[in-house]
Amino acid sequence: MKLRFKYLILLAALALPVIAPAQDTLFTIEKLPVYDSLKALYPFLTPEKNRICGDLTSLTPFFQKLEEPDCREKNQVVVVHIGDSHVQAGYITQPLRAGLQEQFGNAGVGIIFPYRVAKSNGPPGYLTAADTPWVASRNAAIHKTLPTGISGFTLSSNQTSPSFTVEFTSPEIYGNGASLLTVFHASRDSCLAFSVINEINGLTYPVIDSVKDDATTFCLDDHPEKIRIRGIRKNDSALSATFYGMNLRSEEPGVIVHTIGVNGATFASYLRSEHFVEQLAELNPDLLIFSLGTNEAANYKTFEPETFKATIDSLTSNIRNAGIKAAIMFTTPPGIYKPIRKKRRTSWKPNPTAETISNILRDYACANSMTSWDWHCIMGGATAMAKWKLKKMTDKRYIHFSSKGYVIQGMFLLEAINQSYKNYKNP
Repeated sequence: MKLRFKYLILLAALALPVIAPAQDTLFTIEKLPVYDSLKALYPFLTPEKNRICGDLTSLTPFFQKLEEPDCREKNQVVVVHIGDSHVQAGYITQPLRAGLQEQFGNAGVGIIFPYRVAKSNGPPGYLTAADTPWVASRNAAIHKTLPTGISGFTLSSNQTSPSFTVEFTSPEIYGNGASLLTVFHASRDSCLAFSVINEINGLTYPVIDSVKDDATTFCLDDHPEKIRIRGIRKNDSALSATFYGMNLRSEEPGVIVHTIGVNGATFASYLRSEHFVEQLAELNPDLLIFSLGTNEAANYKTFEPETFKATIDSLTSNIRNAGIKAAIMFTTPPGIYKPIRKKRRTSWKPNPTAETISNILRDYACANSMTSWDWHCIMGGATAMAKWKLKKMTDKRYIHFSSKGYVIQGMFLLEAINQSYKNYKNP
């Protein structure tokens, strides 16, 4: 599956973000190269090593669901990309979402969260704002003040009628056909009820499913440009509103690629997230992609390999115990650098812990019937970050990439999954 013209136009529109601590992501336009030209433009890349490794048979149910027309007509194929700050802004996930939906159908954007209300940055496609106070927390916080769930973030308010708005800036966010919006919240006996209102015409959308104690689903059949999420007190015991995130999906078949990223997150952050696994199960995932390890590597002075492996094992065990049968894939962290302070000056040197973590993730995947994708190797290895920086595609600390750098990473990930799918179809 090659990148098509429409897909390239979409990527070009997502090229350069301007990210502020209290704002969602904004962008300007820059033309991006096609996948086949990346090696010539950036010789430090190793596309010949761009492949999925580990137990490839674990991907068979995912590929079967993509391949079989009868299955796609009745079901949606669900991919969940879980990570840290590399994932939160959405630029790695976007090429994967666009590429899969181009071929297999658009079933919506999946998990969304009002990051601006939480004073953080979010992915492209929607903007959020609040006119009432909210208290925010995230699973990576050292002193987490609220329980966290599916998005890794939480909003809470004890106002009488708290609310925030979501303005959709991309038509592709809805997918095909009527859309459903599921709001994940605290238990009904203690949480305000939520309503969803069309901010333009004042229409209140109907609740079509409220069976689950911690989730309410609404039908957004007219694809509104802007909605308001409001908390409503319906019983005396409900004194506050607690909001974990929303799932926006189509009623039609196709692919959903969820973006779940938290600045500063580690594997332990999601393990400590009280409602994450149970709400993850509600998404019915077919493929889980974990892009974590950078923050563990950044804390190289306290990193303990055995503790790290035990944390991964606990998280994946919790996922399996929740009845989630999805294939699991780990992507290795990039070759980040570490600061060296000497004579009041800071220099930057390769961080060997990133490579250690990459090796652990690859070995764990092989030993546990899972797969891995070695971005650390594909991007050029332990010293490649300096070469990326010369191309103006990293920050000054050699940890984060520019939006163009992240999109290129997403293009590589899409190509690797595509190639594994082709190999599955033609062994």
